[in-house]
Amino acid sequence: MAFEHDRRYKRIFSYPYFLQKLLESFVHESFIKNLDFSTLKRVDKSFINSDFQEKESDLIFTIQFKKKTIYIFLLLEFQSTMDKMMTVRFLRYIMELYESFRKIPETGLFPAVFPVLLYSGDTLWTAKEEISSLIEKSIPKRYIPMFRYYPIFENKIPKQSLEKIQNAVSAIFYIENSSPQELEQEIDILMDIIKDEDLSVVKELAGWFNNYLSGVSESIDKESISQKLETLMEVKAMFATKLKEHDEKLIKQGIEKGMEKGIEKGIEKGIEKGIEKGIERTALNMLEAGISVEIISKTTGLTEKEILLLSE
Repeated sequence: MAFEHDRRYKRIFSYPYFLQKLLESFVHESFIKNLDFSTLKRVDKSFINSDFQEKESDLIFTIQFKKKTIYIFLLLEFQSTMDKMMTVRFLRYIMELYESFRKIPETGLFPAVFPVLLYSGDTLWTAKEEISSLIEKSIPKRYIPMFRYYPIFENKIPKQSLEKIQNAVSAIFYIENSSPQELEQEIDILMDIIKDEDLSVVKELAGWFNNYLSGVSESIDKESISQKLETLMEVKAMFATKLKEHDEKLIKQGIEKGMEKGIEKGIEKGIEKGIEKGIERTALNMLEAGISVEIISKTTGLTEKEILLLSE
């Protein structure tokens, strides 16, 4: 079970988008807003001692920060028992990274490494985050190593805060912070959290979520929960298809007419005749799937009154 949890997290945070949302939403450091996420790339960890390569749940990325390369070191910790040596482990990995360079870079400086701990265990984390806190101060302070990691504790984030953040990572944390019974009752809240995410992101999240549900032993309606997620994906797929069809139609019209006004009229006609009927059918399908009128309204743009009239 712990192995599956480990693998789920490692897979989902291997995707740059999920790491981006983790950093933007849950790391409160000013330099994050200056990261160029279009350059975010995962790198292997061949530099880490072979004794640790299979044991550690770590992910390493490079990214550009003000035209300089920095490393993001994400360590995923799932154990229910707290590791008081975490700061030592982090520091060792960073030193091994620098040793893998074989020589000091031409600039005379090693790239900066930002170490992030994502802890999803149940036990309250009380381990020291600063390595100097673990060292006797029997010699002058200037000889004591200064290093700390940035912790993200899932079990300390209120569910109300996750509702407001509204992205795929906050959805993952919301799931992890809910009992199966709570999740069954609050599935509409979860759908609302991810309603603005792209279809590709929702698909990745759905894979993660279904794997999570497969390990839940409690008696809950897993099929109904999965169906709501499937319906949301179908809605997003339909909108993506409609938009693509109308884009292609408008381009063709523009070429034929060679006039901007013709394109604008084509847009208006497409919205009036094509999308309107598709939205109504979609809203009706969502109603039949048991999705709340409020979420349908937010997703389709129809008023709650218009949605209720569809079911009559």
